[in-house]
Amino acid sequence: MDANNISPAKLNPRGKFVGTGQKAMIINLYKDKMKIQAENPESPRLSYKEMIQEISKACGIGRRTIITTLSEYKKQGTVTSPNKKKRRLTVDEKVDDFDKNAIRQKVHSFWIKREIPTLSKMFMAVNEDESLPDFKRSSFHKLLRSMNFVYQKKTGMSI
Repeated sequence: MDANNISPAKLNPRGKFVGTGQKAMIINLYKDKMKIQAENPESPRLSYKEMIQEISKACGIGRRTIITTLSEYKKQGTVTSPNKKKRRLTVDEKVDDFDKNAIRQKVHSFWIKREIPTLSKMFMAVNEDESLPDFKRSSFHKLLRSMNFVYQKKTGMSI
């Protein structure tokens, strides 16, 4: 195959992590280049920087990533993939629609009883109910906000 017909390597997007497969490809290219240089003593010797540049062009990964991958391999003997952070569910996502409707009914029941529903009163009423999950105060506050309940600050001395 002619070198002119080879398509250019697809670049790794900036900020996207380099997985174990790509790291193994970097190491294999590095070993291959070192092997070629060792077998052909009359071929021109590449410096470390030139070798990194060629590997970067061949696999489409940045020079800095290649340098850190090779140094990790030389120190540890293996390469590891980065740890992906676990996406935690929010309170709104954890509570299902049935529980949300039950909480909404609790809040509306305060208005039916002609009581002003404060956060403390609603929090106590919901946590006392066995059929509903227990909440922390801050989580309950976030849940009410996500359910589009609006708060108004009232002064005690209003006429």
